[in-house]
Amino acid sequence: MYAKYVEKPLYLLIADWMMTEKRWITAKEISRHFDMEHCKAINTLSYILSEVGEIVCEVKMIPNQIAGRGCQCQRLVKVVSIDSHLYSRLNHHSQEQKVNVAKTPRLSAVPPTELNREQKWQMMLSKSMRR
Repeated sequence: MYAKYVEKPLYLLIADWMMTEKRWITAKEISRHFDMEHCKAINTLSYILSEVGEIVCEVKMIPNQIAGRGCQCQRLVKVVSIDSHLYSRLNHHSQEQKVNVAKTPRLSAVPPTELNREQKWQMMLSKSMRR
């Protein structure tokens, strides 16, 4: 039941929610609704606005009365539309990943028996064994 939500990236889950709300939304509301840190909500919102061309948004800046460092404006965002090609691209990418995962053999986590003790320790401490 939840598989369709797990395979979507976080930014797309947030954009879908914002589009269904059909109103101006702040990063603070996103952080509350998705139970995440405020700075992560800001970063995700920035990613949606600057990096994802398939998501069309309207942005409104409102000055805050809060004194301190940084911008003294609050950003309100409304998602207007999400291009259907984004969903098809993500579905195609997730299917490719499933195929690639099935093709790649798993490396053994146990060192071979023909190695001496020092060689086993070196193997265990190497980056290839850390996971």
